[in-house]
Amino acid sequence: METFLRGMALSLALAGTAAAETGVGRNEIVLGQSAAFSGPSAGLGVEFWRGADACFSQVNQSGGIHGRSVRVVALDDGYEAARTLPNTLKLVDETGVFCLFDYVGTPTLVSALPVVVKHKPEGLFLFGNFSGAQTQREAPFNEVTFNVRVGYRQETAELVRAFVHDLGYSRIGVFMQNDPYGRSGLAGVRAALAAEKLPLAALASYPRNIPFETSMAEQVQALRGTQAVVLVGAYAQCAAFIRDARAAGYQGWFGAISFVGADQLLALLGKQPGDLTRRLAHSEVVPCWSDSGLKVVADYAQAMDADAAAKAPGDGSYTPASRSFGSLEGYIDARLFTEIAKEAGPALTRTAFQQAAAKAKVDLGGLEFSFDPEMKAVGGRAFLTVVRGGRWASAERLLP
Repeated sequence: METFLRGMALSLALAGTAAAETGVGRNEIVLGQSAAFSGPSAGLGVEFWRGADACFSQVNQSGGIHGRSVRVVALDDGYEAARTLPNTLKLVDETGVFCLFDYVGTPTLVSALPVVVKHKPEGLFLFGNFSGAQTQREAPFNEVTFNVRVGYRQETAELVRAFVHDLGYSRIGVFMQNDPYGRSGLAGVRAALAAEKLPLAALASYPRNIPFETSMAEQVQALRGTQAVVLVGAYAQCAAFIRDARAAGYQGWFGAISFVGADQLLALLGKQPGDLTRRLAHSEVVPCWSDSGLKVVADYAQAMDADAAAKAPGDGSYTPASRSFGSLEGYIDARLFTEIAKEAGPALTRTAFQQAAAKAKVDLGGLEFSFDPEMKAVGGRAFLTVVRGGRWASAERLLP
C-alpha cells in the first residue's frame, strides 16, 4: 500500500508539472502589456488599460477564472518602438507571462511581433491590440495575434464612403503620421478612393510624437483645396492640425480614425478658442460609450464606476476621463479574453486557450464575436460618430 501511495503521489506530481503553463499559477494568470502611459500619446495607453483593469477587477472580485485572478504587468513605452522591444523581452523572458495583451500602436507593435513569432513553438500569442494596421493581419504575424478590432481599411473605407456618398465630395486628402501606422492608414484611404474611381487629392505628414504646440502651417498648405481630410495620426498632432487649418480658413470636413483618440482629441480642441469641433467625424471600432441601451456599454459603465479609484501606470501627466472609446475597447478585449479563458477550462494552457477561441461564439451583450482561422475576430465593424452638443454621438450619415 505504501508503495502504491508513493507511486500515486509521483504520478500526480508529474501530471501537475506537465499541466503547468507559463504565466499560469495556482491562484493567478499573468498577462503582459507594453503601451504609452507617458508622453503626448499617454491618453491612448491609459484609457485602454483602464477599461481592461475595470473588467479584470470585476472578474477577480467574483472569484476569478476558475479560481485564478488576472494580473496585468503593464510597462510604459511612451509610444516609442525602441522601448517596446525591451519591454516585450522582459515580459516574455523574465516575467514569464501567459500571453501579451492590448499593446498600443502600430510601430510599437511591429517591433514586438517578431518576439512573439520566435516564441510561437511555446504557444505564445498576443491578444487584442490598439492598432488596425495590416501587419498583424498578414503572415506570419496573423498566426500569433488575436485581432479583436477591425482594421484601418474598414475604418478608412467608412470615412471615404461618408465623404463621397453622404456629402458628394471628390477631393479627399490625408494627414498622416510618418511611420508604419500612418502608411497603413494611407493605404486604406487609397484603396477606398480607388474603389470610388477617385485619386488621392493631397497628402501631408508629420513625425511621431511632436508636441501639440508645433506649427502645422506647412501641412495645412499642402492640403489646401481639399474638401475633406482623413486624419491618420495621434490626438495631439491631429488637434494641432485642425487648430491651424481652421485658423487659416479651411472649411472642409475632418475624419479621424479610431487610433487618433476621439475623446482626447475633443478635449484638446475644446480648450482652444473658437468652435473647432464642427465638421468633425470619427470612425470607431466600438459603439459610442454613451449608448447605454447596449448591455455591453451598460456593463462597462458599471465596471468603470466601481474601478474609478484605480491608478493607471505612467507619470500621471494624463488625466483620465470617466468614459472613453479607448477604455470601452479595453473593457471589451478583457471581457472577451475572460470568456475564452473560462471556456478553456481549469487546466489553462496556451494551446487550450487557442483551441477554445477557435470554437468560441461570445455574446457580450449586443456585440457578438467569434474568430476565423486567421485569429481575426468576426463580428466587429466600423462605427461612424460626430460631435453633437460637445460630445461624441453615433451617426448613420454625415450632413453638410
